[in-house]
Amino acid sequence: MPAKPDLTGVERDKLTINPDFDFKNDIATRPFEDLRTNEIGMFKWTGIYHQLQKGFFMMRLRIPGGLVNAEQMDRIADVAEKYGQDQVCITTRMTVQYHWLRKEDLYKVLEDLSSVGLDSKNACGDVTRNIVTCPLQGVCPHEVKDVRPMMLAIAEDPEIRDEQRNLPRKHKMSINGCGRACGQTLMNCQSWHPVKRTRADGGEEIGWKFYAGGGLGARPYMAKAIFDWVPEELVLKVTQAATEVYRRNGNRRVRAWARLKVVVDEMGARGFGEAVLEVMRERGVPGIDAIEFSTRPPEIGELFTDGQDVIAQKQPGLNTVRVMVLRSELTSAQARQVAQWARTYGDGSIMFTARQNLQIRSVPDDNVAPLLAEIRAAGFTTEGHERLPDMVACVGTTQCNLAVSDTPNTYRRLYAELASDKPFWEKVGQLRIHMNGCPNSCAQHWIADIGLRGTRKENPTGSEEGFTICIGGGLTGPGYISQPVCDVPATAVTPTVRRMLEIYLEQRASEKETFGEYARRIGGTRMAELLGVVAAPPEPVNERNQRMQRVFDEAMSETSPW
Repeated sequence: MPAKPDLTGVERDKLTINPDFDFKNDIATRPFEDLRTNEIGMFKWTGIYHQLQKGFFMMRLRIPGGLVNAEQMDRIADVAEKYGQDQVCITTRMTVQYHWLRKEDLYKVLEDLSSVGLDSKNACGDVTRNIVTCPLQGVCPHEVKDVRPMMLAIAEDPEIRDEQRNLPRKHKMSINGCGRACGQTLMNCQSWHPVKRTRADGGEEIGWKFYAGGGLGARPYMAKAIFDWVPEELVLKVTQAATEVYRRNGNRRVRAWARLKVVVDEMGARGFGEAVLEVMRERGVPGIDAIEFSTRPPEIGELFTDGQDVIAQKQPGLNTVRVMVLRSELTSAQARQVAQWARTYGDGSIMFTARQNLQIRSVPDDNVAPLLAEIRAAGFTTEGHERLPDMVACVGTTQCNLAVSDTPNTYRRLYAELASDKPFWEKVGQLRIHMNGCPNSCAQHWIADIGLRGTRKENPTGSEEGFTICIGGGLTGPGYISQPVCDVPATAVTPTVRRMLEIYLEQRASEKETFGEYARRIGGTRMAELLGVVAAPPEPVNERNQRMQRVFDEAMSETSPW
């Protein structure tokens, strides 16, 4: 198919460049200067980005659901030691990534990982990305059923994985064990969880509930409930059809409006659902009359995890031990130690979580205490999950081409000055702080109790990095997008966050009211008043987005290719 002149450069590249590069015999042998910019851009389909530093690359793996075994963890450590400056980073999509990889070593990394069943295909790019799930998938006492078979069926489906690789933008999915917020249902492009109901004959049956249209980035949206009931045998077919609706209708001329969230917002929940069913009819899928449309907005339950360092699994006598990983970074030695703990004390399985931490699973009761002792002796902490110490951050200006603020340094300041004050953060209780070096929300500031979004302010001597502080985001109920409070220099983040938490402790309705609930009750403008600072725009972010959309629509002529 010839390239179309009215498409974006990325879209033209996707029509003319094969993303399955020969990294061994081609890319490794060519001088870096001979690689075209758009070629390097297409490396994303193999999970590879060019770093801020010329000639160095980041590679992200595809690990559906974040579950690995000890052998795979050892190999992840080996690769970090040999090629990645001895560092493994855990991501918010329950996988890992390496930095500082050299072009000549990319194929070696791919070969080493492939030998233990790991790969990086579709970890980045305009494809279906790594599928996320509940951090306790398969072991949670609350899950309706084990969803791993369904998750793998979708992740490894040839159509979704191999054929639908030219989508308008990135496409994210979540497969969860129940209707709670643990699996981040409302912030993904497509999300599923099983539900139970009683049949007319009194028996029980299990089907699935389907959501679509969530997404963060610079313009956040919460997902809409599309179908309340999908028979299990149709879940994969609906997922394929929904992806096809996106492939056909996503905006390929303005990437800022290319996500599925925009398609669903424009069509509406019912309209998108009808479009999905129409694709299924085109394909001759039987049984679609059993699918039931949703008749109400999402109502997602509270998180199950709430500070526990050890969680009793649904399997009697077994436990999951949670380990906090500061700044999401592991050395190769630490990764190998985790693998050894998993072998010695558990069943060898390790889960990476969306909060950039890890868990050692299936630990017998008698092994919990000695395992905790070893974890703490090795310098890890198991205290503070879902509390102030449990912060999420992107890589910031240290390695990202888009970042304008140094999130690692801000993370360190917050941790050093606030996380060390245990009586203070224990009094604050449940709290999720997320920080991004730019508006793109890789670290999900829109759904945090306190979210930091990188900014840079011009001044007479140059510019000063800072952050917009937002409050009140969350993924329970219908979902909540955090609201801006104020802009502060990076050096003022820690005292401002502390003061906000002090105000909360002084003014909360009761000790049961969490900071997130308090923040949503008073709003960003009122918090700015209490801080005595200039407030950011008071209207909700989603209203600003809607206004931006209207302005954009009005600016486009009737003959526009958009």
